[in-house]
This record gives sequence, C-alpha cells and structure tokens, in this order.
Amino acid sequence: MEREKTRSCQSCGMPLARDEDAGTEADGSRSAIYCTYCYRDGGFTEPGLTREEAVGKYAPMMAENLGMPPAKAEEMVRQYLSTLPRWRE
Repeated sequence: MEREKTRSCQSCGMPLARDEDAGTEADGSRSAIYCTYCYRDGGFTEPGLTREEAVGKYAPMMAENLGMPPAKAEEMVRQYLSTLPRWRE
C-alpha cells in the first residue's frame, strides 16, 4: 500500500505511516482508512465503543504522553474525534 502522504486512522487519529499500521478488511487486504488497533477482519475491534468512551480511553494516554492536565486532554480529544468519520454521527 503506497501512500503519497501519511494518512491517519479515521477512528483514533493514529498515523498510517507503514503498511503494518493499517487494519485489515474481511478479505485480508489493508484498510485505507483505519488502523490495526481499531479495525481488523473488516470490522471495528470495539464495535460498541461510543465517542464518549473513546474520549475516556484516549484522553488519559494523551495527557500522560504530552504532560497535560486530564481535562485539557479530554477537551482536545473530544474536539478531534468529532472531525473523524467514525464519530461524526
């Protein structure tokens, strides 16, 4: 899967810089829009995950990795997820 520019997972925002970063479709081919942590074998790894649950899952990692207050991380993650196709509904 050649990429002219790095794309991001449309569920969590992880960069899809390498082939192995991409999830897999039901036929085994690589997903063009979702990462391996969010999408495998043609479906989401956590199909019932809500946007608020995703905020609760990703914000602590962001706060820790970037050394920011948890409330600020939650605000940033909530805003970012609202721009991704999986969470726009």
